[in-house]
Amino acid sequence: MKRFLPILIGLFLLSACASKRNYNKAQKFDNAGLYADAAALYYKSLKANKNNIDAKLGLQRTGQLVLEDKVDAFQKQYNNGTAKDAVYAYREAESYYNQLSVLGVKLILSEEQKEYYLEVKDKYLDILYQQGMKALTLEEFPSAEAQFNEIISIDKNFKDVQTQWLTARYEPVYRHGNRLMQTESFRSAYNDFNVINTATKGYKESIELQSQCLDEAKVTIAILPFTYKYRNYRNYTSVMKDRVVNELSQIKSPFYQLISDEAITSIPNWSKTKDLSAAIKIAKQEGPYFEAKTIFTARIDKYTRKQGQIYKKEKKGYIKQTIEVTNPETKLKEQKVKYTKVRYYEYEQENSIEIALSYGLDRIDKDELAFTDNFQGSKKDKIHYATFDGSYKQLIAGTWKYIDKESSEDQVYDTEASSKQLHALFKNDKEIQSLSSLENNLLKECAQHVAKNVTEYKPEN
Repeated sequence: MKRFLPILIGLFLLSACASKRNYNKAQKFDNAGLYADAAALYYKSLKANKNNIDAKLGLQRTGQLVLEDKVDAFQKQYNNGTAKDAVYAYREAESYYNQLSVLGVKLILSEEQKEYYLEVKDKYLDILYQQGMKALTLEEFPSAEAQFNEIISIDKNFKDVQTQWLTARYEPVYRHGNRLMQTESFRSAYNDFNVINTATKGYKESIELQSQCLDEAKVTIAILPFTYKYRNYRNYTSVMKDRVVNELSQIKSPFYQLISDEAITSIPNWSKTKDLSAAIKIAKQEGPYFEAKTIFTARIDKYTRKQGQIYKKEKKGYIKQTIEVTNPETKLKEQKVKYTKVRYYEYEQENSIEIALSYGLDRIDKDELAFTDNFQGSKKDKIHYATFDGSYKQLIAGTWKYIDKESSEDQVYDTEASSKQLHALFKNDKEIQSLSSLENNLLKECAQHVAKNVTEYKPEN
């Protein structure tokens, strides 16, 4: 809290300065008889500092004058103008009264003027109401909605305006939904009724019709056991199916529903069925007792897991050192580069997985193929790093034949590029991503691929 104290003090001082500045300006206008301008500045001053008593007193006096001008404008419209102009003139005066009340400035708004307002308000709202009802009769719904909207903005409890507004707003949507149902466009009809039911507690039979549309438009899915192209993939069918089922069950749409395995496997011979045509035949035999409209099938075409072994390889190199020697001829100290033969080790490992899945969705009720697709993906991680029992920064690439004596085959690669390449190996990651982690990520991608295709299948019925 202490660290915010200077900020709070600064804000308080700024507000106080703004209040004083506006108050001084307001006094100049007030002294010149320009009470409307003065009231506006007194208002700013008091808003900046609600404890400014002088600003409050100034606003009390000049604000009352401004309010009386607004009431006079209302009275003129009441006597000589239209009902609409009179209503909005009074509402402007009332709005100003409320605006100042928020700051604790209580003005005087006579009850007599309020009685006049209530009289002319009812007259004007009745005109709007009759215009709205006429538009409803002519089925000019946007015009009717506009009339009822204005009434509600002035007096939301006027007659039965709320009910009539609902009719003007949602009758066109309701009718459109019914027309869509007649053309069996149940998904679009559902969306129309959903607009109504989300905003209201239901209009006419919109709740029942929405439920009916959902039943007709919902894609209910039965999933056959996954098959495999080669026998060595059969152990992966259950995990693949489980991941796909889990992803499909998370689709955030009312139009897709998985039928539980229990509801399907209880059908005689279903659990032994892996062939699509046989499954469809069983489903049709069951008729209305078969709960799904579609059958999802999938075949694993590839499932290759490679758990790489870590390979350790001995490498030869040199330690580069600068030493001080004495020149035997000049007897002077000189700097000399010395290369000492050493061994270091490089390690390599790679984990990888590849998955290919072909799948499709078939309609039972329409004898049609909804869609087919396939997924192909792979994940791999590789590490290649080096270790050395010493400071790798002194290590130089090279090769040698004997560690304890010179040979014509010895080579030292003392260049900036070769040293940079070698030293980079010592900075590489030494931990490889596990095969199970790679597998999990790829299975997720595969399941998401399937779910995306399912949700892109949007039949109207």
